[in-house]
Amino acid sequence: MEHLTPYCKAGQRTVWKHTSVRKTPARRKISRTDWPIENPEQIALLLQKQWRLYHLTPLYRFSYTMLKKYSNELSVFIACEKKKGIAVEVGIEVAGKAKFSMLAGLRATESDPEAIFIQITSKTPVQQAADEKVVWSGWLCCVDGDLGFLESLPVEFTCLPLLFANGPETVTAIVGEWLQKTFDCYISAFPISSENLTWMAAMWANCLSDCIHRVMELEWSVPPVQLTISLSIHPEDAKTLWDSIHGDEDEIAIDEVELFMSSLHSHFYRHFGVRLAATRLVKVTTAVASAHCDGKLKLFSSKHIDHVLPFLTELAFHQIQYRPRLCTSMD
Repeated sequence: MEHLTPYCKAGQRTVWKHTSVRKTPARRKISRTDWPIENPEQIALLLQKQWRLYHLTPLYRFSYTMLKKYSNELSVFIACEKKKGIAVEVGIEVAGKAKFSMLAGLRATESDPEAIFIQITSKTPVQQAADEKVVWSGWLCCVDGDLGFLESLPVEFTCLPLLFANGPETVTAIVGEWLQKTFDCYISAFPISSENLTWMAAMWANCLSDCIHRVMELEWSVPPVQLTISLSIHPEDAKTLWDSIHGDEDEIAIDEVELFMSSLHSHFYRHFGVRLAATRLVKVTTAVASAHCDGKLKLFSSKHIDHVLPFLTELAFHQIQYRPRLCTSMD
């Protein structure tokens, strides 16, 4: 699903420039959205699942009033792809049925578009009509998005830069192809750099779960060999270390992040004699979420979901620059 060319609609071509190198901000604001959970049952569907992250450029002529139409169109598209020999899932003989719905309230400001949830169900011929199995789910969101970017978009575009997918990759590819054809958008994989993983570790170190005493775990890979090094830290210890470093209640400085990580490196070296500075951080697990460098994410708590989504939205906005131009022919 990577590097697919956007489609041209109504004489206008959407051109996106992906920026692979960007200077890391020296300071980041701490998210304090604390929005009320309007739909706890829907939000619960987002937790404890492993999501694969994707970047999504703004959708052309997307409408929240046409979700039923999109559900029918995607269902038909899946059926057509299945007839071409692209299986939805082994053992599923009846074409998948797609359903679009709104994730109301999953946004930080009035400028953020409402999130969208997509679910694909299917059944075998022997199953009853009510016995449908969820074979794929996904959601699109924009939480605390760049206000300047959002305000600069033409009215025909809706910006939902994050796509979370859970299910077979074949289904993700089908859904991605349909989204790109229907909304003239561009979808690409969303890896998380080691540098951004260190920010996640620091920002979430002092967020403790009310019900689960989950340890903080960091994993590093050793480039020359297939070796992974992991470090588990009691959540209270991680919080104490971070609180001793962090000063400003509204912002986090990169110096604090670097000091937090170097303190962990020093602790590890004292006990095991291994210098982690020569390795690469590949995974971070906290009470808030688990994130892997290959773009896999698992959310653990609805209470702290507002700590995760604004940061991921920021990273998604950093990847693209909007540059519209006119075109006279279809690709």
